[in-house]
Amino acid sequence: MRRFRKHQSRGPFVNSELYAGWCDWCGQQHQVTDPHHLGSMLDTLLSRDASVNFYMWHGGSTFGLNTGASLADDPSDGIVFSPQSYDYNAPASEPGDVRLDKYWAIRNVTEKHFPGNKMPVPRDSKKLGGITLNPRQSGLLTDQIGPDSFLLFSFLPHTMEELGVFEGMVAYQHEVKAPLEGVTMSVLGVHDRAYVLVDGTFVQVVKREEDTVNFTITAYKTITILVENMGYINYGRHMKDYATQYKGIRNVTINKSVWTQWNHYKIDVRNPQLSDKPWEIPGEVHGMPGKVNEKQLLPNGPAVYTDTVNLERGQLMDTFISKWAEMQF
Repeated sequence: MRRFRKHQSRGPFVNSELYAGWCDWCGQQHQVTDPHHLGSMLDTLLSRDASVNFYMWHGGSTFGLNTGASLADDPSDGIVFSPQSYDYNAPASEPGDVRLDKYWAIRNVTEKHFPGNKMPVPRDSKKLGGITLNPRQSGLLTDQIGPDSFLLFSFLPHTMEELGVFEGMVAYQHEVKAPLEGVTMSVLGVHDRAYVLVDGTFVQVVKREEDTVNFTITAYKTITILVENMGYINYGRHMKDYATQYKGIRNVTINKSVWTQWNHYKIDVRNPQLSDKPWEIPGEVHGMPGKVNEKQLLPNGPAVYTDTVNLERGQLMDTFISKWAEMQF
């Protein structure tokens, strides 16, 4: 409170964001915060006649391609990306269930300061379980590469923003004029994740958080780099820094020489093209990717899977998908 008054010498005490939890980040454990600490902070604020707004009281979801990212003040500390879940470990979870430890930590304090609350404890939401999906591969993202998705031919790669693409993916493709056998390739300035395919076969993933990655390729027809925008930085001073915010790639080198002549294509991940032809699914478990270069990815790169589930009217309720690492529905 003293710090508050240092910046605002008069007027009402208002905490507009009393954090009831914290953000999750892709690849990390779900964030869990201490309910007793939350109750203690609330008690301190109310004891001094402060007004309080919880952030968040109810967890939610970020739909589509609108997830964000966060970058520390020192970019060398790395970037973290938000999942589509915005559960926030809030008192009411993403699907609407009450976390009783946090709920009572808050309610016990509010009843201390504002006695007489007789509201019942909210019930958890009903959920649908026991549905088995048997997805079949029905297309590849690279199926979209063609005249309809063509954006630009240029000497050097353009960023997504320069191409007018602000979500999803862009494919960079170089047509090989003379065979490249056993050459060393590197993709520079990847923002945020690149899937490299040579003559239609997946060979390497390059991530933003990695330093220079060199790998050996042999190409006779095409080099294709699918680059995924995993979310713009939505907090802090880097929001306005194009050097950290841009999406796409900066350059490609082969045997340490800058590689030129690139076609650019927009990959519409919201409406992928589906194929009628049958697909062979690698791996021990149907629908799960096999190993390529010790990476759990499909041999032809990112793919589209489909399945149909028929529900009765009484089954229309919340559910969730388990046992998948990274996907978009």
